[in-house]
Amino acid sequence: MPEEEKKVHQEEQPQEQFTPKMMEAGEVETLLSWEGPSRPFRKKDRSFYTTLAIIVTLLVLILFLASEFLLIGTILALTFVSYVLAFIPPNRVKYKVSTQGITIGEDFYFWHFLDSFWFKDKEGSKVLHIQTLFRFPAQLMLVLEGIEEEQVKKTVARFLPFHESPHKSMMEKWSEGLQKHFPLENTHR
Repeated sequence: MPEEEKKVHQEEQPQEQFTPKMMEAGEVETLLSWEGPSRPFRKKDRSFYTTLAIIVTLLVLILFLASEFLLIGTILALTFVSYVLAFIPPNRVKYKVSTQGITIGEDFYFWHFLDSFWFKDKEGSKVLHIQTLFRFPAQLMLVLEGIEEEQVKKTVARFLPFHESPHKSMMEKWSEGLQKHFPLENTHR
């Protein structure tokens, strides 16, 4: 009878699941730390806002004639968000790479929830992109400011595989082509 009680007691206690990456980490040690903007930012010129206003006005007019009022509201909301993101500079956050994972401001991500990484230039800043295993956020973006790309690459490569260029979905290819052929800003300045 006492042996059966021990078995039942052992089955009731949940076993902690550790992945190999968590076991490797050992003691938490900060490997890199820097402060930078929370997102890539470049002040837009007047042509951006003018082009955006013209496109939105035409879309709203077409959708008004088609009586698509819900879609008009959605487009106006997205226009407001893009205006705010283009006009208001980002907050500064502290980025930290440790033996257990990555910290962005107050948010922490364990290495075993991260998949791979690559670097990309965006809005004149060098950005470290990290693919996650989550639906949201699907990617982490860490703006490199005051720190060398090679140093970050060497440190993060200890935990994640590096890609020279990431796989792009059809939607990403389409949007990049659209941005290239129809820029919202005057590129001739």
